Amino acid sequence: MEDKSKKREREMIVGSGIAALMAAAGIVFSFMGFFGLTIGECDDRLLLTLFFVLSGSIWGILLCRNC
Repeated sequence: MEDKSKKREREMIVGSGIAALMAAAGIVFSFMGFFGLTIGECDDRLLLTLFFVLSGSIWGILLCRNC
């Protein structure tokens, strides 16, 4: 019984992480498209920082809502 709950918990953590990465990528690319920017025009460090901060924030929100 305990193994199934741990497996379900791991699936929730991984699933919410994947959803957060996809949502963050969508937000970043939407803003880039809105402002007419390409990936080559953006600063690499700033783009990665924005992506990881967004995905971490979204992941944390998704995990807290499922607790």
